[in-house]
Amino acid sequence: MKFVAATLAALLPLSACAEAETPNAEPAKTAASEPKIAPSIPISVKEARRGPVDLTPYVGKYPFDVVNGHRFLDHPAVQAAIATAVPDAQARARVVFADNGLGLPIVRVAGDRILAWGGARRAEDRYNWAVVIAPDGTKGEVCIFEAVGDDPELWSAAWYVAGKPAVMKQGGCPSSAEDYPPADIVAG
Repeated sequence: MKFVAATLAALLPLSACAEAETPNAEPAKTAASEPKIAPSIPISVKEARRGPVDLTPYVGKYPFDVVNGHRFLDHPAVQAAIATAVPDAQARARVVFADNGLGLPIVRVAGDRILAWGGARRAEDRYNWAVVIAPDGTKGEVCIFEAVGDDPELWSAAWYVAGKPAVMKQGGCPSSAEDYPPADIVAG
């Protein structure tokens, strides 16, 4: 009996190794109720373009809603568009949907594009961001707004477009179709 137990004890680790090395073994599946959320890692534009992109399922959803496995800002095409438009990593890091942040439903805007907006909880009128992008993941524009001073008439937001220097536009970032495109700064 001791011999059988000792033999089993010696073979048990070997069988575990054989299972781990089996190339056809499938990884453990997640429960159906667990959403699959892609990690927020920077990717290249080339990686985002590997397959056809359709961001229209996000229209009407909040930026934090999971659609086809990704929240809006976590979608590879959106990440690539943001990275291409905003070359400065510190500025790009400000376009994030924090767990306690505010968001509005994603809407269609002029030029058959999609607008996603987010802001800081209880400070959304002082700090907010917007991403405007074509449904196929191209033509990305990023707006970052942080209020300076107390006079809203003097506030402006930085707009980033790939290959161009940032441009300041009047007011905060647009949160609805009526607010896009943003107004140019008017000298008075």
